[in-house]
Amino acid sequence: MVAGVGASDSGSTAELRFRRRSCLRVHRYVRGLVRPGRKEMRGMANNSQWKSELSAILRQHNEGHAVRDKDVSFNTRHARRQGLFRIFGLLRAMGFQLTPRNLCARHIAALMSYWTAQAMSRNGKNPCRNMPHWPTTPYSAAYIQQQLSFLRAFARWIGKDGLVLAAERYVESSDFVRRSYCATADKSWIGHAVDAKAKVAQLRSIDVHVAVQLQMMMAFGLRRKEAVMFSPLAAEVPLHALPEAHRAESRYLAFLRIKRGTKGGRLRFAAVRTDEQREALAAAESITRGKRGHIGRPGLTLKQSLDLFSNVVRQVGLTRNELGVTPHGLRHEFAGDLYFDIARVKAPIQDGEPLIDAAMMRDAYRQVARQLGHNRPQISNAYLGSPRVRRSPVSEPIGEART
Repeated sequence: MVAGVGASDSGSTAELRFRRRSCLRVHRYVRGLVRPGRKEMRGMANNSQWKSELSAILRQHNEGHAVRDKDVSFNTRHARRQGLFRIFGLLRAMGFQLTPRNLCARHIAALMSYWTAQAMSRNGKNPCRNMPHWPTTPYSAAYIQQQLSFLRAFARWIGKDGLVLAAERYVESSDFVRRSYCATADKSWIGHAVDAKAKVAQLRSIDVHVAVQLQMMMAFGLRRKEAVMFSPLAAEVPLHALPEAHRAESRYLAFLRIKRGTKGGRLRFAAVRTDEQREALAAAESITRGKRGHIGRPGLTLKQSLDLFSNVVRQVGLTRNELGVTPHGLRHEFAGDLYFDIARVKAPIQDGEPLIDAAMMRDAYRQVARQLGHNRPQISNAYLGSPRVRRSPVSEPIGEART
């Protein structure tokens, strides 16, 4: 009897350990850390069928925009595909044996409970037996909104438009899902007493290509990818080459045609208006080869060039932990300088005096957004801060940026 009890206890303990290991691997698979094994996914029926069905739906619809009649970029298609596979993997790990076309409201509610770290039942217990680790802290609002956008597009594809509600409908407090597009702190380098020119000089001793890329980011507000892929001779548009109808901005000597590396491949024209910009262009031309040459290091792929950039700038302390700034902060600094050039006052985020003329401020925000490669003037709030002006009752507010 004693021996039998001991053997039973030992077997139960071993089985319990196996179940814990299996559940942990399922959780790690959902988070994208490992691939599932057969034993861990034994309870997930029709595993190959749901993947095949989801792949077929993506092949049919993933190239199109969620709302507009146009195609989306490769990055958007890739992110949407990865996100939807992750979402359905998470639902099945929760215990929902669904196929993609059977997605319904309770599945969305379960996902929101997981992403916001809220209990799914009133007694506070997690009803999902296959989920050993329920999040204790919510995911970021940006992540949640992105996942819901994937689900909204997918719901339209399967004929269930309106299935996914606004994020606020799933939570008790909108703080979980509210994204703020207004800058609350100055992210520019000058705001953190970081000498950009000194850092460029320091980078030249390590890698001249990365130094020039950072110099272009400082001069024109380029993104990292735009700077790495920048081709100066192919991008320059001299003033004499512009049609007469486009010469209203006569104070600009030339423009840059920026398209390589931009989000969605959107073309924009950046004005060349300062000596610092001309110096940056001269430095870029000095390290390029041929008319189509770019300022990335020769022989590297795009991914290798982006990794090289990140590694080199990290060596000189350009991180939030060391100096409190990142290379992207140069984009914020460019926006502030351009705003001052247009409005002749500092940006609101830099404690600048508010403009009395609301129309002038709206136009300044619009020009800054365009030079940064955005179509919506409201996106300037993320760089310049929320506009605070004394308006008459008939004046229209600039408003907040939308997702």
